[in-house]
Amino acid sequence: MKDIVLEMKDIHKSFGQVEVLKGVDLTLHKGEVLGLIGENGAGKSTLIKILCGIYKATSGEIRIHGEKAEIPDAQAAQRLGISTIYQELSVIPELNAAQNIFLNRERARGKGLFAGLKDKEMTKAAEEILSGQLKVEMDLGVPLKKVTLAQKQMVEIARTVYADAQIIIMDEPTASLQAAEREQLFRVIRELKAKGRSVIFISHHLEELLEICDTISILRDGKKVDEALAAEFGMERIISGMVGKELKNKYPPRKRQAGEVLLKADNISDGKAFGEVSFELRQGEILGIVGLEGCGKNEVIRTLFGERKLKAGAIRVRGRDYYNSIRGAMAADIGFLPAERKVEGLFLKQDLAWNMSVASLKKLCRYRTIRKAQENETARDYIRRLNIKCSSCTQQIASLSGGNQQKVMLSRWILADAQVLLLEEPTRGIDIHAKTEVYETIGACVAEKKGVIVVSSEEEEVIGICDRILVMKHGRVVAALEAAKATAEEIKQYAV
Repeated sequence: MKDIVLEMKDIHKSFGQVEVLKGVDLTLHKGEVLGLIGENGAGKSTLIKILCGIYKATSGEIRIHGEKAEIPDAQAAQRLGISTIYQELSVIPELNAAQNIFLNRERARGKGLFAGLKDKEMTKAAEEILSGQLKVEMDLGVPLKKVTLAQKQMVEIARTVYADAQIIIMDEPTASLQAAEREQLFRVIRELKAKGRSVIFISHHLEELLEICDTISILRDGKKVDEALAAEFGMERIISGMVGKELKNKYPPRKRQAGEVLLKADNISDGKAFGEVSFELRQGEILGIVGLEGCGKNEVIRTLFGERKLKAGAIRVRGRDYYNSIRGAMAADIGFLPAERKVEGLFLKQDLAWNMSVASLKKLCRYRTIRKAQENETARDYIRRLNIKCSSCTQQIASLSGGNQQKVMLSRWILADAQVLLLEEPTRGIDIHAKTEVYETIGACVAEKKGVIVVSSEEEEVIGICDRILVMKHGRVVAALEAAKATAEEIKQYAV
């Protein structure tokens, strides 16, 4: 049996009277990839934050390489060889890859961030880690604001390698990656594993857990409810462990009748990312747009919402041209859910009710003053309708799980009576049960004759919820498919 590098024994954690971890055990071996999965609120984040020194356990014991460990803060975790790569990366965009790798590390001596470390020395050392150890090729001199998200992630991993981290925690590492980038990440994880480093891999993508992990542990309601070798798990067992019951219907049934044309794009172009794109969206229809990263799909819906300028062609909503701006889109009853909800979609310092009502202020204002009682009552109604898990409508939105935040954003546009919903990666970073509830909400919208456009990097998702699928490549639509007859392999063939 391989050496045990980490043991977490009988870990309890309470916040006030609420116990969120109820005696969790976790064991990690040298060179092992351990998958940690559970619904939002199951206790994954709390357990990891205890291991990282952000929280202190109410009771329980942690052992690193057999020695009892106290982890009062993040610095102590780093000294013990524990590093975490969060979904929201911590690189500095203005610095290049080499500078980010060695930032605040012992190579930097003297005054200033990089005093005592020559650029050539730093670049050579960074190249040895990225190219030599991780087998990743990238331009080390370019500021990270100019590289892809996947490349930024590789820099984060290189930082953990340089810091000699033996326990690497990856929190939703594939949430924003395309298929090819995901494969690169998995190759790097296998390189780390071969060098004896251990990885805790947190993901809502069940197929990924089965592919990359050696062992899978499932948390539910603060307890570990199942653990076994990944080879012993099937999809049904994982889902049953997560939700406590069999989840029979992941996607809502297709019993829709498309109505009149709601939105028509006629030979549209933004002059840069896409051109000559034409399609129609009808009432009661879900249209999917897919393709590899850089194909233009995200730019298309952002142009529909007026964030990007239309350079050629025409967009008509219910037969009328509309002014190509965000204000014009909202006036035409178009709503947009961005993929990066925390960066672009939510007002994190505001409460749930405020985030729901921000697109409907005309309805809720009187003499330019928000009628707070009406706002709160409306929010409570949508909390019930969409099954949003929260303490109250005045709870700060930042404290909600990803799935509940996404439901709040959907309710924002339902409240605003948007007739066209543009959804960019609508289930990114949320668990399987929350995904199902989001799909049900989307289904309810189209049942009310709204039209929905879904941009997704998951072929299974668009096949499961959409009526028609457009495949884009190099800024052009290269295929239009009927979702009920489409396969993931067919989509990939057109997209590549």
